[in-house]
Amino acid sequence: MLKETIKILPDLPDSDSLNEIRSFLRSSLPFSAEQTRQRYTNYITGRMFPEGYADAPLRLFAKAFPDTRELREVCFYRFLLAEPLQAEIVEELLIPNLGTGRLHREHIRNRLTEQFPESKSITDCTKAIVDALAAGGVAKADRTKLAFSYREIPAASFAFVLHSEFPEPGMYDIRKLEENRLIRAMLWNPERLPHALYGLRNSGLISKVSEIDAVRQFTTRYTLAEAVERIIGGKTS
Repeated sequence: MLKETIKILPDLPDSDSLNEIRSFLRSSLPFSAEQTRQRYTNYITGRMFPEGYADAPLRLFAKAFPDTRELREVCFYRFLLAEPLQAEIVEELLIPNLGTGRLHREHIRNRLTEQFPESKSITDCTKAIVDALAAGGVAKADRTKLAFSYREIPAASFAFVLHSEFPEPGMYDIRKLEENRLIRAMLWNPERLPHALYGLRNSGLISKVSEIDAVRQFTTRYTLAEAVERIIGGKTS
């Protein structure tokens, strides 16, 4: 449901109440069966709002970036948080095959069969993993294979993810950013991470970037909510 999530997220009501969000989704999702709308509503809220409430940073970001790559990136990140298996597949199958930039779907199916030999849902799970990669813009998919490569880093999405993974304002080792599993799973070009940090510093979203000899650090100044307010303000100013 990631593709549908990205499409509908900018229209969510201005409320942190999951009950209100669920009611909106049940009445808005384009499926005729009430049971289907209920099931998909649970999928969307469980993956986008895992803390149990509809947090303002994601809702505001979605309204500011409807139908954009920036929103796709942020929704894929939230999906990774909720579905650790997705990050495992990227780390264990896509990243080792970046040299060719291709992966046959059967490799994902085989990996799932090895990990979950008793499962009856391997085919569905394989399709779901591929669909999420495609919806998030991380890979292109056809009937038999995936195509992918390292990607450029959108500043707004990077700021959202950075302040999510390092939520407390403070000083952090750049290696913690480079080695972060979820950031690696975004398939953002790791060689461009320092450049992206300097971009956030230049725009005032983080305080400082230091690369002196063996000391490589960045310093954040905002919480996620504060950062999103400034991202949106910079976009509209």
